[in-house]
Amino acid sequence: MSEPRLNAPYIRYTESNRTLMGDMMIALLPLYVMACYYYGLRALVLGVFSVAVCVGTDMLCQKLSGRAVNPRDLSAVVTGMLLPLMMPASIPYFILATAGVFAIAVAKHPFGGVGNNLFNPAASGYAFAALCWAEKMFSYPVPLEHLAVFGDTGAKLMQSPARTLLQGGVPNIDFLEMLLGNYPGPMGATHILVILACLLFLIYRKTINWQSPVCFLATAAVLAFCFPRLVTGNRVDSLMFELFSGILVFGAVFLLPEPVTSPKRISAKMLYGVFGAIIVMLYRLYGSMEEGMMFAILLLNAAAPVTDRIGEKLIRKVRRMHLGKLQP
Repeated sequence: MSEPRLNAPYIRYTESNRTLMGDMMIALLPLYVMACYYYGLRALVLGVFSVAVCVGTDMLCQKLSGRAVNPRDLSAVVTGMLLPLMMPASIPYFILATAGVFAIAVAKHPFGGVGNNLFNPAASGYAFAALCWAEKMFSYPVPLEHLAVFGDTGAKLMQSPARTLLQGGVPNIDFLEMLLGNYPGPMGATHILVILACLLFLIYRKTINWQSPVCFLATAAVLAFCFPRLVTGNRVDSLMFELFSGILVFGAVFLLPEPVTSPKRISAKMLYGVFGAIIVMLYRLYGSMEEGMMFAILLLNAAAPVTDRIGEKLIRKVRRMHLGKLQP
């Protein structure tokens, strides 16, 4: 029997869109708590502002297209919560607003709205902002120095470990501090231990499948070990810095396994994670920008139907080989 094809939007087993989006919101809340601890109230205000922009844009797009506003659709709220967590806490509000409008008005609604978008809206909004304002997007305040909520944050901006690796250097950061998120980086993507706990919660709730994120992280770890970027140090150090820097783990948990833009078959999900890790690591090795996770996700989104077909062919081939062995 072939693997069942599951239809969008976000239908998994007996769960509804509202339930699954609610689980995502619950999983993202601890990251906002950590961001507020490291950067102050500005982190929370950025999240509220981003949600307001995304929900407002979503409602406007529905009105303009003649569709009734669906109050049970929380996908725009999740997109609004995701965007600031991938950016520095010092990000100007106008950049965050532009990313939110692009995510909803360009990446979501032109394809038919929730359940029909070809590309992940949050990844699209982030990629657009990164291309337009790279300097702002990749300069980070020092943790534990609380920022002004409005106006000039007065923050001392630094480069992240991902930028140091890109430049051929060795990050001067303790691995325990990286696990706890105490280093310059995206305000919600540096808390590795919390993100991994969120992954377990989402898998337990069946909000996401384990195949894509686990295969992605495992493949990325193998590639980081085999092709280290550190000019000094050992391969294990290179592996740890690669996995813990940037938004690699965050993207693997919250963006890669999104049901609408990822493959539907289990075998294809595993291939999806492997292909994604290969693309990200190639981008890190040969790209000119410190963070390639979002661009890799967008490429994977476009190839998701092809990945489904490849997965189906593999399943059929394995089934035929199995039946051949059973025949006398």
